[in-house]
Amino acid sequence: MVCDSAMQTPDTGFRLVAIDLDGTLLDDDLRIHPRTEQALRAAADRGVTIAIATGRMHSSAAVYAERLGIGAPIISYNGAMIRRAGDPQPLWHQPIPADLAAEAVELCVHERWDLMYFLDDDLYVPRYDRWAHEYLARTGNDAIPFGDLRRMAGNQPTKLLVPGTPDQVLERYDFFAEHYAGRLHCTISLPEYLELLHPEVSKASALRRLAAMLGVGMESVMAIGDSLNDLEMIETAGLGVMMASAGVELRAAADFVPESAEAGVAEAIERLVLEPAGARPA
Repeated sequence: MVCDSAMQTPDTGFRLVAIDLDGTLLDDDLRIHPRTEQALRAAADRGVTIAIATGRMHSSAAVYAERLGIGAPIISYNGAMIRRAGDPQPLWHQPIPADLAAEAVELCVHERWDLMYFLDDDLYVPRYDRWAHEYLARTGNDAIPFGDLRRMAGNQPTKLLVPGTPDQVLERYDFFAEHYAGRLHCTISLPEYLELLHPEVSKASALRRLAAMLGVGMESVMAIGDSLNDLEMIETAGLGVMMASAGVELRAAADFVPESAEAGVAEAIERLVLEPAGARPA
């Protein structure tokens, strides 16, 4: 059991709310809006489990879970890990098989694509370049220059990240989706980040697993996000929320789109969790 408070059912029926970090819980300055903090703590006081669901490394997400102080479990690496902040071991972890990871690394090296390799909550890169610098600025996680990442063969990374321009990412996404269908799960977390994962890993599958750990039915789960890697999670939850900044197609898949650009998470929590029952969108 992840959080005993989830056994209490709030008036609205929502018992678990999973929230993406970048572009959703965090603003462009990587801060949580004060109104959002207040709404999340009020929901937690009512017995709702607030979870973070992010493509980031666990250590990066744990900083915000601890800052909120509400015992938020963390879905990290786009669903490849479920772990509590401060726990030495994950509740669940599904890395990429070693042979498949080695094949993907070989391809990226051959094509001269930049690559980030995530292993044991550390980040390895061939060299410390602008992508490593930007990742540090965005997440607080520094990279370890490792040289030829083919020397990682035999390991099972939690995920691989192939950075590039938005156009490059879209082109490479199409390639991996076609040539690695059923072998790797590929998604886009930010316009510059293509992420490669175990084929059974996604935020949606991790959310279902976390809900089962808590004994919560999916009809009592809300998910909030803003990007392609949030889409399956949004569609899987009993109620899906896409931020106003999300693309048109992503917003169309949501049950609710907040009007507020600065405090959209707070708006969703206030209206759909903290208001009396019956506040769900039609």
